[in-house]
Amino acid sequence: MAEVWEGWFTVGIVFVAFGCLLWDVIQPDHVMIGAVAVLMAAGVVSVEEGLAGFANEGLLTVAVLFVVAAGISATGGLDWYMSKLLGHPTTIAGAQLRLMIPIAVVSAFLNNTPVVAVMIPIVQRWAENIHIPKEQVMIPLSFASILGGTCTLIGTSTNLVVLGMLKDWRGSDGSSETKQSMGLFDLGLFGVPVAMTGITYMLIASRALLPGGKKKGEAGAGGGGAGGGGGGKSEDLIVGARLQAWSAAVGKTVAGSGLRGLPGLYLVSVKREDTLIRAVGPEFVLSQGDVLYFTGMVESIGNVCAEYGLLAVTTEHDSDSEVDKLNANSQERRLIQAVVAKTGPLVGKSIRDIKFRSRYNAVVLAVHREGVRVHARIGDVVLHPGDVLLLDAGPDFHREAGHSGSGFALVSVLEDSAPPRLRLLVPVLVIAVAMIVFYTAGVTELIIAAIFAAGIMIACGALSEQEARDAIKWDVIVTIAAAFGMSKALQNSGVAGAVAEKLVRLAELSGTCRGGLLVAVYLATFVISNVVTNNAAAALMFPVAAEAAERQGESLASMSFLVMLAASASFMSPFGYQTNLMVYGPGGYVFKDFLRFGVPMQVVQMVVSVVVIVLGDRFWYVSWGATGLGFAATCVLMTTTPENALNDFVGFFRRLLGKTTAENEGEEDEDEGRRRRSRRARLD
Repeated sequence: MAEVWEGWFTVGIVFVAFGCLLWDVIQPDHVMIGAVAVLMAAGVVSVEEGLAGFANEGLLTVAVLFVVAAGISATGGLDWYMSKLLGHPTTIAGAQLRLMIPIAVVSAFLNNTPVVAVMIPIVQRWAENIHIPKEQVMIPLSFASILGGTCTLIGTSTNLVVLGMLKDWRGSDGSSETKQSMGLFDLGLFGVPVAMTGITYMLIASRALLPGGKKKGEAGAGGGGAGGGGGGKSEDLIVGARLQAWSAAVGKTVAGSGLRGLPGLYLVSVKREDTLIRAVGPEFVLSQGDVLYFTGMVESIGNVCAEYGLLAVTTEHDSDSEVDKLNANSQERRLIQAVVAKTGPLVGKSIRDIKFRSRYNAVVLAVHREGVRVHARIGDVVLHPGDVLLLDAGPDFHREAGHSGSGFALVSVLEDSAPPRLRLLVPVLVIAVAMIVFYTAGVTELIIAAIFAAGIMIACGALSEQEARDAIKWDVIVTIAAAFGMSKALQNSGVAGAVAEKLVRLAELSGTCRGGLLVAVYLATFVISNVVTNNAAAALMFPVAAEAAERQGESLASMSFLVMLAASASFMSPFGYQTNLMVYGPGGYVFKDFLRFGVPMQVVQMVVSVVVIVLGDRFWYVSWGATGLGFAATCVLMTTTPENALNDFVGFFRRLLGKTTAENEGEEDEDEGRRRRSRRARLD
């Protein structure tokens, strides 16, 4: 029996941790591990109980899946997949639909944080190209990824945290009746209707509740020429990029490949073999080996190279072979910006005299001086203090050039500038699908399948060992592991049981015992999730929900699914979910945008989540049918005009009958001819 002081002490520690997380005083992982340390020191939990989360199967699965997701991302598979599906819609609703459905599908199998990280620059460029306000697609991008994560057990780390706790849960009598396994798609029975409802809401409400819905988006940076974007000034950076054999742009026109109208970049010329083609038009067909020369913002180069299968080369039209001489695997190279120091071994010397390539294992692609590109052969450029160099360098350049004697005052790596490993796309996708199939078929546990998948990806070169280490978000892992310890403290101290008893009594007083309990658990979970991290919310609420389910006779599996859905329902705040915070700046939002758009969605999601849990797996077809019909009707009504919808409807039935209008008219003429012949025969 827990002491009374233990309960109050645990509540106090939890509230202090909440305060630190809410006001962002300390990093979440530091807050959580510190709170667990205090609880262990006070004896509320033992050392074994406090640190048991670090050995939890669900947590370890999350860590390994970070590596699997990084392997898929490194091949450029997501870029390729999305570039095929986004297309050129003409309406805001059409654009949102093309974006949200693929994102939800991908997020059902990949961690949504790297998915959104990869998609943000792609969606920004796409929105500018099709003249759709970015405010209308950035929040839907984040919310769709969250909804997709609720469709499978591996869709988000929160699901795996709850699953791990469910497997370790012992009831009030000490029994471990919940050592049950869940299938990959068991959550989808409830999560898919919730996701369809969320997407339906966004299609209907975004025009009225999100910024930019009242008017058509302004053109990006149209302009003449093939590039069409970014205001190609002569003084901007010029860099060349060779079209790789596996690029999706090979064999397509400049416009058809999406290289026209790039924000921040302008395609000025193309070099094919020994011929330099200037003023390339939108109908120019690209070929393997073409070197495309862009002018514009250096920050955009890395993203474009990664998305379109381009490999950066030098700006000199006769010197791009220098890049191939680098002592570095092409997949390990990065684009780097380096500023020449005021004093050092570089000042006053030409790049050729310095022997830059052999000295730094890097090739100079361009030189900027006082904001203007230096127009000279790269090797002849004499470096001055403050010159900005764009470099194609090996993996160790950033570390080696950072010391004081290197001659550089500042060195920075351009994000996403590593060339995508498209040649490994098919093998990596096969590995990922095999992982899912083996787990779904019950051949092995998810963690074992994930470990083998990650190991094979590293072995085949999709990821280096260092990239695999870097892929694991250790702050997230520590936060989740510590949350297990805090969850155990709530159980040991009796706080979870006391709160559960209050929730059950509240539900009984409401007159809707089961439904009221589910609503109470959902409300408590999503409120905590919008204040602190969703993983912490799930870990803290699970013991309360489990105790309540035990007292009420509710299925523990159903209550676990409800906690999964509620903990991921962070729609009211940019700080409740990491992907919301990621789109907050790029989307140009303010806090009230999330409140205005997210609060109604939160209410809708709560109602639907509770209803699908009440219906359960016996009447799942009711929730699927109702939400599916609503989703389909919304898609039709929001993405087409009434006239087009009517024409499509009529055309559908004509195709169904296998007859065109001309065929119908022909049959009518034949019938009339037969009637006339019959009348003549009777007269004769």
